[in-house]
Amino acid sequence: MRNNALSQLKNKISDIHSGDTKQLEAIFSDHKRLIIEAPAGYGKTKTMVSKIAYILASSELPYPKKILALTFSVNAAYKIKKDVAEQLPSLLSMDEINPVKVGDRVFVSNYHGFCRHVLSLYGNLIHENLQQIDTLSTVDESRIQNMTSLDVGLTYEDAKQLSDLSDAIKSVNNEYLKNNWKTYLRIISDHLLPNNYISYNAIILYVLLLFDRYPEILKFYQQYFPTIITDEFQDTNLLSYHLITQLISSKSKVILIGDALQRIYGFIGAIRNLMNHVRESLKMHYISLEQNYRFKDNPTMLLLDKNLRKIAENPLTLQIEEDVDIDINFFDDQISEVEWIAAKANDILDNNVGRLAILVRGRGGNSDEIVRSLDENGREYFYGLYRDDDNEYLLFHHACYTTFLEQIKQKDRISKLYLEQFYNKIKKQYEGRETSVISSLLVLLNIFIVRLSDHYRLLSNEDKIRFCLDTFENRALRQQMEYVDKDLILTTVHGAKGLEWEYVIIPDMEQNVFPMYPSLCTHCINRYNSTQNNFCVLNYDKSIDRQFIEELSVFYVAVTRAKRQVYFSASKERINASGNTFNTVISCFLSLPGISSKVVNE
Repeated sequence: MRNNALSQLKNKISDIHSGDTKQLEAIFSDHKRLIIEAPAGYGKTKTMVSKIAYILASSELPYPKKILALTFSVNAAYKIKKDVAEQLPSLLSMDEINPVKVGDRVFVSNYHGFCRHVLSLYGNLIHENLQQIDTLSTVDESRIQNMTSLDVGLTYEDAKQLSDLSDAIKSVNNEYLKNNWKTYLRIISDHLLPNNYISYNAIILYVLLLFDRYPEILKFYQQYFPTIITDEFQDTNLLSYHLITQLISSKSKVILIGDALQRIYGFIGAIRNLMNHVRESLKMHYISLEQNYRFKDNPTMLLLDKNLRKIAENPLTLQIEEDVDIDINFFDDQISEVEWIAAKANDILDNNVGRLAILVRGRGGNSDEIVRSLDENGREYFYGLYRDDDNEYLLFHHACYTTFLEQIKQKDRISKLYLEQFYNKIKKQYEGRETSVISSLLVLLNIFIVRLSDHYRLLSNEDKIRFCLDTFENRALRQQMEYVDKDLILTTVHGAKGLEWEYVIIPDMEQNVFPMYPSLCTHCINRYNSTQNNFCVLNYDKSIDRQFIEELSVFYVAVTRAKRQVYFSASKERINASGNTFNTVISCFLSLPGISSKVVNE
């Protein structure tokens, strides 16, 4: 692109980003190693798309090389792919160039989708069945009984080795992974692959093995993808981290985007302090986006966002300029609280434009009462209370995965009719045994299929197949809650990650509930109730730093799902999963330095 055309593009991008200096610094930066801290609502995706456009337009990427854009979640990857496909041609549509075919210049995927692509091309060098990666059934190696029941010759000891490596990834045990990953793959190759099975973790591990055995293939990818962009970097686990570091060469341009305070998947292996570690180890230039667009018209929410981030930076040496005033609706018992929640939901939705989510910390006795109250009040809502380990949730995704595999073996061209037939097969499997979970999952599956047909028409047939397989394999249907047509959603904070609504209610803001007892309260010396005016008071010290930051991150994600306003409630009682009632106090998160909470009863 000639200098005058590049200058025009820079002006166009500057206008689109309304002169946001930090976004523009990130977009126009020529640093070879760049890490961008991008909090919720600060314009991350918009910045990323413009960054890709600028790289393409400034001739940094000679044809036929590509930008590799990787992300943690399936839905995020395809959202980015869609945004890039729709927005790049507009950004680059000047007289000097034709609108680009995005797929020719940018490869966007989640980690497993990228590895599936590599194995479909070169997997036969490891095992002949790997080249048919999209037709292999994925099994859960974390459950030994699942392994031994496959009738593929696995002994208990073999299955335990597979399960132990899965546990090592979740617990970020790099030493165990380093010493055992090849033995793990030998077991997969001897027993699972010949019977058309593969494990979830093996998909990435086989690519690492391919790069280890065939360095010329690794070198090809390092040269083919001279620019690597990774989104949601804070959620990276050991396998994804090793994959990224393999792809990075001394000549690679690397852009890592994420938000350390949104790392809420530590329980499944997201590496703690990874962004700080990589910033130092790769000597990366650091840019932090500073303008919150989600809360720009709400001073209270802006200040809450700012103070929570200040608390997370260094809880021992806080530099809070101004306390944020928060109202907490506090009730004598759980019944009174859930009646307020139902009434508040009616008030918000009857008098405002927009949708509401009720976000709970987890499913249990408290959330059961919310369900009961909403049902009694006759308010329609979408039930999204799923845990990753819920048996119904797991089995539904497994049914989708195996049914889809069977269908593509017969016909592999994805059409609207093809997807409708697939949906009807799943619906038929659950006829007569629908529960709240199954009914809502069928709604999400239908939304996914409709959106794949109508909103992702630009995807290639291969991409559509991978989108389906990745969604079912990653148990990611809950990300479709964003498009549910009901105006009230009831879900967990983890289920809401990556989504947003105009209004959010966060109930049960109580000690041992939010934060949870196993995660933080059990480690705090005030767990036997050091209270002040019905508030638990956190006694922070370095010994509980990990637990505190992990729970604070979940709280931050919950708060930032609201685009307009968040409401908090609590009661003097909590109900556990067994239905037992306990006395409690208001969460320490609403009495942290920088947060001034006032008890109200509307």
